[in-house]
Amino acid sequence: MGMFRAIDTSASGLTAERLRMDVISNNIANVNTTRTEDGQPFRRKMVIFESRNPHGSWWFQDRLKPQEPGKGVRVNAIMEDMAPFKMEYDPNHPDA
Repeated sequence: MGMFRAIDTSASGLTAERLRMDVISNNIANVNTTRTEDGQPFRRKMVIFESRNPHGSWWFQDRLKPQEPGKGVRVNAIMEDMAPFKMEYDPNHPDA
């Protein structure tokens, strides 16, 4: 593995983690948000990572040698958590 490829692999990880931190900070900022623009409660978002294919094609992935390094990581998707909301009884809340 050349030096520039190693730096590129490390940079892809740092870029992906920076995006994850942005998503986490958005989740923290909206932790008490009870209603979004569409009228629904805020759903936390999760970042889904996948490895970058070292040869650019998915069918070739099974032919790689186990010791052959990859090309880093990339963000596959940012998904909303679809877990059921926590119900809380508070008759004084404006959304009650």
